[in-house]
Amino acid sequence: MQRPSSIVRYEQLYLGSFILGLVASALSWQGRAAQLGANPALGNLQWIMPAALVVGIVISVTLWYFTARNPSIAAKWVVTVFAALSLLGVARNLYALASGTVPLFATLLAVLVSLLYVAAAVMLFKPDAKLWFGEEPTNGDIA
Repeated sequence: MQRPSSIVRYEQLYLGSFILGLVASALSWQGRAAQLGANPALGNLQWIMPAALVVGIVISVTLWYFTARNPSIAAKWVVTVFAALSLLGVARNLYALASGTVPLFATLLAVLVSLLYVAAAVMLFKPDAKLWFGEEPTNGDIA
């Protein structure tokens, strides 16, 4: 089956969110490393940041593959749950931004990453995406 337009759009939004997320991580890396190093209990755990980044990349690429290239309903729902959780992060970031306790650019970038991710997840519920995932269309889904 040829990939439907909503899956192509999903892939564009998802990969855009992924790449901008990597940029955001790179921009905040030194600050997070300094926070980790400043905590005496966590000072010896500098390896955890690159390990977490690698795990995150593996999860993201796996979810991309099983949604955009080899459809899996389970992956679709994992992306959906992550998108819902990212909305909580948007609310937290906007609250922190309003209080003036966080850097403007990094926070706005994090919000953009989350909104792109949510927009991508919405594409997974379009009628042509339901066919991609092998879900039975209902009468309302047939255009």
